[in-house]
Amino acid sequence: MKKVLLMVALPVCFVLGQDQPELPGWGVYVGYGQMGATGDDFGSDSTTTTGGLGFGVSKGVWLGGMPLQVGVGLHPRGFKKEIEEGDFKSTQDWKLQYLDLWAQMPYPLGPVFLAAGLNVGMFVGGTAEVGLEFLGESISEESKLDSDAFGLDYGLNFGVAYPIGDTGAQVGVLYVLGLEESNAGAKFNGLFFNAGYSF
Repeated sequence: MKKVLLMVALPVCFVLGQDQPELPGWGVYVGYGQMGATGDDFGSDSTTTTGGLGFGVSKGVWLGGMPLQVGVGLHPRGFKKEIEEGDFKSTQDWKLQYLDLWAQMPYPLGPVFLAAGLNVGMFVGGTAEVGLEFLGESISEESKLDSDAFGLDYGLNFGVAYPIGDTGAQVGVLYVLGLEESNAGAKFNGLFFNAGYSF
């Protein structure tokens, strides 16, 4: 229930927020996420990152006296996992897509903007590729995941953005720290490199 309330609360920022001239208006962004996973079964020696594209829209708003940038976007999650024992080797490559609602509080620091906030994501689709190798023989199978294969995912995000002159364009990088353990026993985290434009 708390997760549902949190997911509903983020869009309220759009309704309660009031436009201010110094905040960016509507914007669009696109980027590439290099995502991984942490958990009891995800040691650094057996798990690597996987990549995927993401995009979305954003809006600068005021919530009371607090400046926020809020948005909605389609962002990647996932991981690669490898287990090797003697002649046996198992590999997994999970590529997932989540629809995220997010909010950040920006802080100007010289020519760049630092930001911190939170995000809530709903799983919308993905694929899982599993491979096995044993005694020189190998098999590989890729399957599509049902929309209910994973539940809500929420976490914190920390970013830095660099505006490109007065054009409204900017580039940045965002670190996502997952707080919810997924059905795969993993908390998703990673970097999202992005470029955006505010109207």
